[in-house]
Amino acid sequence: MPRLDQFYFWQVVKLLTVMASLPSCAAAASLDSAQAPGSNFPQIAENYLLQDFDARDRPEEVPITSDLQNRFFYSNCFAPIGCHRGAPKGSVVFWVPSGFASTPNSHYPRVELRAKRDFTLGGNFDITQSGDVYILQNPQTRSIIFAQIHGDKAGGSELLKLRWDNGSLEAGTKEHYGASERRTTLLTGVELGQKISYTINAQSMGAGMNLQIEVSAGGRESKQTFEFPASGWSGVGLYFKAGNYNQSSSPDGGTAIVAYSALKIRYK
Repeated sequence: MPRLDQFYFWQVVKLLTVMASLPSCAAAASLDSAQAPGSNFPQIAENYLLQDFDARDRPEEVPITSDLQNRFFYSNCFAPIGCHRGAPKGSVVFWVPSGFASTPNSHYPRVELRAKRDFTLGGNFDITQSGDVYILQNPQTRSIIFAQIHGDKAGGSELLKLRWDNGSLEAGTKEHYGASERRTTLLTGVELGQKISYTINAQSMGAGMNLQIEVSAGGRESKQTFEFPASGWSGVGLYFKAGNYNQSSSPDGGTAIVAYSALKIRYK
């Protein structure tokens, strides 16, 4: 082989080696508008249950199958009337009208994914939920919660709420079970239809939890760290959520529409 050909040969080998080491984008590229969300995102079916509404518009919680798709939970552009501009085709859409019945101890309707696995402060855990989300349409209150760490007790066990509120991304936290929510602004000027990338990492730390939150939108990013003592959440089973928690209870409050083009949860 001529020396020049050998040079180009080894350059190609190096390039292929580098490309093989890069993170795969196959999941995003394989989104198919003709497939149901559970088929486009197999990890959803594996790790979450769906909270939506039954045929009588009453709240329900159901397992996710590869073909589960309805008027509240579907792949973007699965039908011409279900194509929402601003979100990739095949991304999972959460459609929530205002004024629908709410789950017990809540005032607002939701279509959300509820993680199957719980964890408790004081135990050993390292859990990360991450996603790419689009707020496509807001209700009259201009407020939607798109990710949470929720508790299994009534009366204020929402440890974390990630909220889009009239263009601001906010982290709502409660230091202990039953406490008032404290809001921290993460980013402002986030428009409807703009991609929001976020990561929530919950990690056990001594007798409590270290919670790291990262959000980015429009080339800007924000990072915040919160600490929670185990004593404040004793006996509360916690779990991750993602989707669309419409913050309007009025029957004429409009419809909240949220889409996810990526969603992962990792347990260590």
